[in-house]
Amino acid sequence: MKGKKFSQHTSNSFFETKMDFLIPIIPNNKLEIFSKIFRNEIIAALHNQPTSLPVILNPIHKMISRPGLGVAVSVGGTNGYASAFRITQKGIITFINRKKFSIPKIIDKNKLFHLISENILSVIGKEKNFTIGIGLAYPLKPHLYQGFIDGELLYMTKGRNIKNLAGKRVGQEFHKFILKEYNLDNKVAVANDVICLLLGGENIEIAGIVGTGLNFAYWEKRANIAPLKLNHLPGFGQREVAVNIESQNFNKLPETKLRRTVDKYSSDPGKSLAEKEAAGAYLYQIFNAGKDKLLGTDFPKLTSTDQLNDIIRGAFRNENPNFKIQIPKARAFAERILHRSAQITAIELCGIMMKLGKTKGAVPVVMEGGIFWKAHNYHALVNLYVNMILPEVIPSFARLFGSSRRGIAILARGM
Repeated sequence: MKGKKFSQHTSNSFFETKMDFLIPIIPNNKLEIFSKIFRNEIIAALHNQPTSLPVILNPIHKMISRPGLGVAVSVGGTNGYASAFRITQKGIITFINRKKFSIPKIIDKNKLFHLISENILSVIGKEKNFTIGIGLAYPLKPHLYQGFIDGELLYMTKGRNIKNLAGKRVGQEFHKFILKEYNLDNKVAVANDVICLLLGGENIEIAGIVGTGLNFAYWEKRANIAPLKLNHLPGFGQREVAVNIESQNFNKLPETKLRRTVDKYSSDPGKSLAEKEAAGAYLYQIFNAGKDKLLGTDFPKLTSTDQLNDIIRGAFRNENPNFKIQIPKARAFAERILHRSAQITAIELCGIMMKLGKTKGAVPVVMEGGIFWKAHNYHALVNLYVNMILPEVIPSFARLFGSSRRGIAILARGM
């Protein structure tokens, strides 16, 4: 009996050692160091210095919307929706209809535009006089066009590919498309999804998304941005600026062997390195990259990050007779993946708090994303690691219903 216990202990220790070799947890005493590095990367970007973070300035301020009718469209990494809305004279936004749609991993620009248009027409009915706001979950270079904000798609992330759209201004392209194909001459405003989330969160200074992708945004004082960087916003003179960090690109964390494998076979090797260890588009791939060494070749490959939750909760099923024996180790591996993801999220969030000087007391943060809110114990883990980095901060994570949709509506009718 004693020998059996010793054998089991030895086996578990060997498994832990293998996990530590493939995907180590970031040591607690290193978390604050990496948060400071993330803060310094933001500061460097705001002063036009070399950095891994693009830090894109958006010509958006805390604005009030004009009354009228519109459609809010979200194009995410996995799903999208179109939602009709009306804004009253007092600025109250009421959403009327909403329709969801799925976005293929690979889709042509025109097919995506048809998909969006059909859903817009479905929720707006026979109305003709309305504006359109689009929140896009990909990096955009903002432009002001005829009083509306537009965005040039810089590149694709999250393992997705919208063909023939990179390098083009999405709003203008979509406007030309609906005019030609549907005889609709509606104004179109476009911004990054995390900017829309920030815009829709009342009295919120920081917004984040941990879902298919990873990103944060915050309000920055104009005085804290170098004049050369401000040249990116011609004609925009507001005191605060909405900053899209594009934090998936943070590359100062030590490489793990599993991330190296996932990155090697990704569509954008060498890019989006933080995202490849923290976001839903990649977490199941991290599991697949390490399962043969940790669990054996007969353990099935995962097809989605949701299955990490299934493993942890005992809901993952397989016909293999050895499957039940492997489950405890599979659960430990799945938990390790989520822990490291939560550490990266906490590091970036604390870096932003440090940049803003919010290192004590309650700090409200509006968050979106299936990983953050649905992954097993995830937001509690982020809270734990934030507490390790900034012990005097109390992060107040808010999931404001319709905040992103509200931000897209404000975007559509706020200029």
